[in-house]
Amino acid sequence: MTYSDLDTRIGERIRIQRKRIGLSQKELASRLDIVFQQLQKHENGTSRVPASRLYKIARALNTPISHFYEVDERESLRRGGPLSDVSAIMGAQKSKLAKQVLELVTVFIKIKDEDARADIVSLVAKFSKSKARR
Repeated sequence: MTYSDLDTRIGERIRIQRKRIGLSQKELASRLDIVFQQLQKHENGTSRVPASRLYKIARALNTPISHFYEVDERESLRRGGPLSDVSAIMGAQKSKLAKQVLELVTVFIKIKDEDARADIVSLVAKFSKSKARR
């Protein structure tokens, strides 16, 4: 995991925890005495969160500061990129399905909007349950 990956991960966890307790960016930014645009940059991972601010964020979100640093051990041990898991699952298949799965995952992980990703997953789940053959 690179520093920028960690910055992004911390920002994602700030956003998730903020939404979990029902605060808007503006409300949390006000509690931190910063403009909401700065909070946006932190949540997007485009601006690093200073340690003192992360401490304030943790207090404002009523969560331990360690929550923002938790790392999935399986991920830290992985040598390849995110697509290596998909490739391993699909094995050495050269089928059209394997290629489509890899293409789908490749573009899916590039989507930054969490709500959009959730909508896509929901849509795909609906298609998978559909009895109509396409």
